Amino acid sequence: MADNDGFSGLEAAIVLIAFVVVAAVFSFVILGAGFSSSSKVEEVVRDGGRSPTAVMVMGSVVGQVDNSGSCLKRVLFSCEVIGEAIPASGIRYTLLTSEGIYDVPPSDVKLSWLTEMEGDTLLSEDEIVQVELSITPAALSSGAEFTLTIHPPWGSPLNVRCGVPETLVANNYHEVGFGG
Repeated sequence: MADNDGFSGLEAAIVLIAFVVVAAVFSFVILGAGFSSSSKVEEVVRDGGRSPTAVMVMGSVVGQVDNSGSCLKRVLFSCEVIGEAIPASGIRYTLLTSEGIYDVPPSDVKLSWLTEMEGDTLLSEDEIVQVELSITPAALSSGAEFTLTIHPPWGSPLNVRCGVPETLVANNYHEVGFGG
């Protein structure tokens, strides 16, 4: 009495192999996700161990007027860092105006060390660097408001609200902002 409705041994083996293959693929996916998340955890732990860094502007932001007396040609200010030392040449500067965003190219940035403890190019605690930005292409004329953003290589960027005075005198210096 052969009953053709049941499983034969061959069919049972095929179903078992299918379960094993599906389980292997599933375990591979789970292990891959685990390895991925553990590498992400390692990255977070490594970055979390880095001390927080903040750049501060010391005193006023000063703008120098161009020869024609129509707009600012450069902005000067002093910076120091709180936290981990950062490469001074790695700091980026951006001006946000009502006309748009102007990224100051590295060739238009001049750094002068006012206080240097280590003798390297890292801006460390208790060191002060004077930053001079050539900003003629930004065309900041009298009455213009802008935000100077200082982007350290890591850590939070610093925004300094600035405004160009209504009356500009050729080649004079004017306070345009205050960092703190």
